[in-house]
Amino acid sequence: MLYAEFSGSPKPQTLPGAIDIDDLVTELEQSPEATEAIAKGRQWVAKNFYKDQSPSIAQLRLQKGWSQAELARLTDTSQPHIARLELGRVDPQVSTLKKLAKALNVSIATVVQAISPEDVQ
Repeated sequence: MLYAEFSGSPKPQTLPGAIDIDDLVTELEQSPEATEAIAKGRQWVAKNFYKDQSPSIAQLRLQKGWSQAELARLTDTSQPHIARLELGRVDPQVSTLKKLAKALNVSIATVVQAISPEDVQ
C-alpha cells in the first residue's frame, strides 16, 4: 500500500507495511531503467493530460520528465515551494522566474504565462 504526505495537511494514519510514495520513488530511481521509465511516464502525463491547456509550470516540468523535487533541486529551492508555484499560491520573485526559465529551457515570458496565464495578454 502507498500513501502520500501533503505539506500543511495532518499526517494520515500509516498502515502497517505502508510505504511513503516519495520513499518508493527515491528507491526506484536508484535504477537507471526505472528512472527512465518514470520520466517517460511523466512525459506521457504532460502530453495526455495537459495537451488542451495553456502551458503551466507542472506541464513544462512533466514534459522534461521531472518530479517537483528535481525541479526544486535545479532551481535551488524546495519541493513544497515548487508545489505552491504550480498551484498558484505564491507570487514568485524575478530571481525565481529566471531560475525556472533556465532550468526548463524556456523564456521568462513563458514562465510568467505558465504561472499566471489569466494575467498575460
